[in-house]
Amino acid sequence: MVRQARSEATRRRIITSAVHLFNEIGYDATGLGDIIEHAEMTKGALYYHFDSKQSLANAIIEEGNANLLHAFNSISESSAPALERIIHGVFVAVDLLSTDRVARSGLHLLQALGESNSVAAQHYGAWIHNMTLGLREAIEEGDLRPDLDTRALGETLVGAVLGIEVLSSAMSSGADVSDRLTRMWELLLPVIVTDESLPYFRAFLARQSMRHSGQDSG
Repeated sequence: MVRQARSEATRRRIITSAVHLFNEIGYDATGLGDIIEHAEMTKGALYYHFDSKQSLANAIIEEGNANLLHAFNSISESSAPALERIIHGVFVAVDLLSTDRVARSGLHLLQALGESNSVAAQHYGAWIHNMTLGLREAIEEGDLRPDLDTRALGETLVGAVLGIEVLSSAMSSGADVSDRLTRMWELLLPVIVTDESLPYFRAFLARQSMRHSGQDSG
């Protein structure tokens, strides 16, 4: 047990050091030697846990995405309408990026390495799957228009949220991400929500926007 705990502590130190350097100077500019030096450990200790920088990046992507999905899915345990849970879950997951350095680094690595990394399709697919299930439930509850293609809408929402995070990070260091999410939903709601449910979800979105806008700079 002591050896296992020590091994996990070493692995955590490697990931923490890698996240710090990837966030500070970028993935491409960071070498394994930099991570070893920052973590204050031997080359052998690092290679015991990770055989390459790519495998280390994959571990960060895995952990970061798991944290984000957990934040999003935890909202689904409530008894609120499905579309409420989707809107709230998106705000909560994006808020997490401002406090969880592993989640933030994992998302940026996923975006940077997506074209050459088979892990990307798996993680994007998980987001789309969860989003699609929620959207189907919202149609059954009568809040979304029944003729919607939920898979296409799920892909659109995931792509839009990822794009918003990239724009916000580049243009304001994430300070306006909630405002951008609010504008996205303001545009989408009249198109996807039934006329009967639209006033309710506009009011719900306004409350979510007020609740989360103060956390962007946190």
